[in-house]
Amino acid sequence: MPFLFPQALVPAVPVSGEKDIYFPVHRVYCVGANYADHVAEVGSEGREKPFFFSKPADALVVCREGKEVEIPYARDTDNLCLEVELVVAIGKTAPKVGKITPEEAEKYIFGYAAGVEFTRRNWQKYVRENRQPWEKAKGFDYSALVTEIKDKRRMPDPDNLSIWLYVDNQERQRGNTDRMIWKIPEIISELSESWRLTAGDLIYTGTPAGSGPIKEGQSFEGGINGAGTFKAKMVAP
Repeated sequence: MPFLFPQALVPAVPVSGEKDIYFPVHRVYCVGANYADHVAEVGSEGREKPFFFSKPADALVVCREGKEVEIPYARDTDNLCLEVELVVAIGKTAPKVGKITPEEAEKYIFGYAAGVEFTRRNWQKYVRENRQPWEKAKGFDYSALVTEIKDKRRMPDPDNLSIWLYVDNQERQRGNTDRMIWKIPEIISELSESWRLTAGDLIYTGTPAGSGPIKEGQSFEGGINGAGTFKAKMVAP
């Protein structure tokens, strides 16, 4: 069919260990406040029902293993924050009706990656106080980094992975995925209650304590044991 202008390319992430094989990205979901220490850090408590937000698929920045990427600093903010997260890659589409049970969740997972989620904290504070949608705080350009996706068959236990982040060689975050409040099968099940999960979806599963700001010109690096590592620098927009 003819288009008015050239159709945008489908965002895609390389599959680790495979030559010229890519994971086409459909949607990007994120889980809020899903680590016990981070929940305490932000003043919440208990095992509250998980909440979700999303980012545009074309907001992703791909970082290949062993490479450094440059990320333009977000416009319209002087308080850009970052946090490291385990990313789940969905490789099978759910039925049109009904939800995925936690027991069924494993068969929908293709693999995992390490990721970084960015927030314009000034706008997050504003939209919270004014009860507005989160898009301006979370869904901006270059608002998520992701490493190559690793097939789950090549992964260690995703419920016991070390997770870390350094900014300018100073440790910012350190934790383990065993501290997730809502485990991966539960996250998939909860998401599927409200959305039909589709092959190509990515799920950012939350972060340990230590989320904080980064400035233009600063570098950061980190990773998740078995899932991937990343290195990047914030540059002028």
